[in-house]
Amino acid sequence: MTTETEFTRPSQFLHLQPFANTYGVTVVEEKPGSVVIEAPYLEALSTPPDLFPTSSVGAVGDMAAISSCLSMLPKGWACATLDFTVKMTGQARGEKLVARGRVLQAGKSFSVGSADVFSVLNGKETLCGVVMATSRNFPIK
Repeated sequence: MTTETEFTRPSQFLHLQPFANTYGVTVVEEKPGSVVIEAPYLEALSTPPDLFPTSSVGAVGDMAAISSCLSMLPKGWACATLDFTVKMTGQARGEKLVARGRVLQAGKSFSVGSADVFSVLNGKETLCGVVMATSRNFPIK
């Protein structure tokens, strides 16, 4: 496994993904095995009345969960989502989503991560979804 100074940084990869840019995702915190990302409310990706749809909660949660898995890989490796599940726990209304991803199992070929997704309204975080995701890990050299 990697040390804190040599881990793969999700912030170096997420901005290269067009879908992450579409969601306006930014990495707020990253360390080996955990990642925190944010995504702003975008009307073009909303559902009336002013809610983040389940698909957005799932996508942002997937990015956090898989990015946490990526952070455990050695340099020269990447990963891609094989599957993910989102379970909504409440309404996703607010000015942004915050997803806190963590590794559940880091493997050489496959990894499993999870993310708690919170909607933020007037500075108050409310859990709105939980995502579990599996990644396929591969060398990019």
